[in-house]
Amino acid sequence: MTPVRYTVTLADRGGHRFHVRVDLPGGVEDVVFPSWAPGSYLMREFSRFVRGIHAHREGAAVPVRRASRNRWQVQGPATLEYDVYGRDKTVRTAFLDESLAFFLPSNLLVYAPGQRECVIEVEVPAGHTAICPLGEASQGPVATWTAPDLDTLMDSPVAVGRWDTAHFEALGVPHEHYVEPGHNADLGRMAADLEAICRSAAGLFGEQFPYDRYQFITLHVKNGHGGLEHKTSSVLLRPRLGFVESKGWEEFLTLAAHEHFHAWNVKRIHPEELGPRFDYANEHYTRDLWWLEGGTVYYEERVAYLAGCLGRDRYLARLAENVHRLRQVPGRRHQSLEDGSFDAWVKLYRPSEDLGNSTVSYYLKGGVVVMCLDLELRHRTGGEFGTDEVLRRLWQGWGRHGVGYPTGELERICRDIAGGDGDFERWFAAHVRGTDEVAVEAALDHAGIDLVAVPGKPGGWLGVELSGLVVSTVREDGPSASVLAPGDEIVAMDGERLDAAGLGDRLRDLGAGQQVRLVLARDGRLVERDLRLSYTRNSELKFAVRATNDLERTRVRESWLFAVKPPGT
Repeated sequence: MTPVRYTVTLADRGGHRFHVRVDLPGGVEDVVFPSWAPGSYLMREFSRFVRGIHAHREGAAVPVRRASRNRWQVQGPATLEYDVYGRDKTVRTAFLDESLAFFLPSNLLVYAPGQRECVIEVEVPAGHTAICPLGEASQGPVATWTAPDLDTLMDSPVAVGRWDTAHFEALGVPHEHYVEPGHNADLGRMAADLEAICRSAAGLFGEQFPYDRYQFITLHVKNGHGGLEHKTSSVLLRPRLGFVESKGWEEFLTLAAHEHFHAWNVKRIHPEELGPRFDYANEHYTRDLWWLEGGTVYYEERVAYLAGCLGRDRYLARLAENVHRLRQVPGRRHQSLEDGSFDAWVKLYRPSEDLGNSTVSYYLKGGVVVMCLDLELRHRTGGEFGTDEVLRRLWQGWGRHGVGYPTGELERICRDIAGGDGDFERWFAAHVRGTDEVAVEAALDHAGIDLVAVPGKPGGWLGVELSGLVVSTVREDGPSASVLAPGDEIVAMDGERLDAAGLGDRLRDLGAGQQVRLVLARDGRLVERDLRLSYTRNSELKFAVRATNDLERTRVRESWLFAVKPPGT
């Protein structure tokens, strides 16, 4: 098929509308608008932002007929044109204003089934620079890139704006960082830490990158956080003034480490059902997102630690925070990691008021489980191998060949690594396929580390999440279960009218076991409810390294915490 040619103009920046022109070759009978973007497992139905779709050939109109939610019938050769509205500034959606144009091709571009080579032209306003992993940056007035196939095109974000830039080499491979201006970050420090992170990740795979060039693109909002991986680039979203405070800097670095690590785990190491070819009109189900995303949550921390960007105390503290957060989610008792992975398309990205009671994030629980798996493997191999070795075997056996690994391969590799002590069926049954409490204490004990609760301030606990005084979520394991409901507004407690601050003060004054009477506004009516407060849940968890241990635990702990470079590299 003749290459499909796309032309994207920033038609109305103030009105947030892109204009797209698609030159369709002969033989095309219909076009499809992508429903989702790889790496973000939700049917977002990007076609809902399209208007004014029409086609013509040599000045004459060509019929265009909508055939389904995301498909139009149109006979090529023809030129198809339409507008797309974009004002959702995230890493997975289209955004256009006077200072920035950003989109994933899946946000904007229809495709013809079976198409291969694609050419994309993008308007570049004066003073702006267009960037895309398909080729060099361009200062316009038009940037042109070519993709060898549809999947490469869809994996290539486009950003047009003014940029602060930093360039560095890691292991001889060029890396570029484009940062939207108006931030409070130190570009030099950014480049130095990103280089260390990239080197640390490559160290896990034999000091080699799977690409010959890489781009980081960092966008900003007042408040927000997110990232999306691509094969040779990643897009990061952070608060524009959130780079000075140490916690914000950590969050930026671990976000960058997470998305960069996906250059291996997800973009190249993945199950058969997640590539390398995609159907952008329908879901791609897998039960392994706990490893792909949760494992990468674990490795974002580990890579930053091995790079020296996190000290040992902060590394352990951040891992403990994840355990604490997991144990605050009632849904961990009801949904397994495999089910959470499979259900991502209909649950995780569609939050509801009862989500926390019914589901658990495969990011959060997956990260904790992979940490425990790492320690379990190191225990069974005397500290010689952990999940680093699982990654290397997945890479050598499947990822570097561009082939998805088969069902059950993760568990098989773990059994093989552990040798004669390699029966992982019960471990996977409990932690991955089941809903047992994750055995964090047992995993840490292998390394001579204790999980310790740090009591918080005393006070009573309602077991709800509030927006002001309005209940947004009721936890099934709290005292308000079956008493309060989402949408209830707390008006008074024990006859005292409340505001948001007053409620917090009142709960701190009361102890667990205290009976209270609440006046609520529910659907426009006042109702009264009695409940008994429970203990506050503001205690924290920490990892405490024991002063003395036997040789076996010392060996496991040192292989986990004190390796300058991952074993075997």
